Amino acid sequence: MKNKGFTLIELLVVIAIIGLLSTVIMTSLNQARSKGRDGRRLQDIRAIQQALEMYYDDKGYYPYSGWADADSTSSTYRNRWNTLANNLKPYLKVLPQDPFNRSTSSVTGDYSYSYYSAGYRSSGQTNQQWYMIVFRLENSNKNIEDVDGVTACNGRYFHYGSGSNGIVTVGGNCI
Repeated sequence: MKNKGFTLIELLVVIAIIGLLSTVIMTSLNQARSKGRDGRRLQDIRAIQQALEMYYDDKGYYPYSGWADADSTSSTYRNRWNTLANNLKPYLKVLPQDPFNRSTSSVTGDYSYSYYSAGYRSSGQTNQQWYMIVFRLENSNKNIEDVDGVTACNGRYFHYGSGSNGIVTVGGNCI
């Protein structure tokens, strides 16, 4: 009488194939998630920029803050972010935060949004006429990273992104 069933080798081969397939699927899923978070980041930044431009149209200047960061370990940066959120509330109901929202300090490129508008005025200027937002993408996006940067009113150029590290600097250039 012949034994019916699988041998140990056959079972191990099937388990190895299932493991390989699940690894490939999980890798693809994680890539799709990170691309989705990057898409959300870009939408968030556009929404913040639109709110800042509406604020500027109403007031004639951008909200002053110094460095503001949504999730910095510094309470000063977090408090400034909350103040920015209150200033923009008429234009943007909730000030978005990075999907990861993990940061240890402002402008490090840790997954958090940072805003700056202070100083660097041209002579005779009293109000904030420019701003910058710094954020990080998880996936390289050369179209954005190669053209980011913002020029302050005194001519100083800020470019925290170096074209390949995922950090992007956007803002309102001084005209």
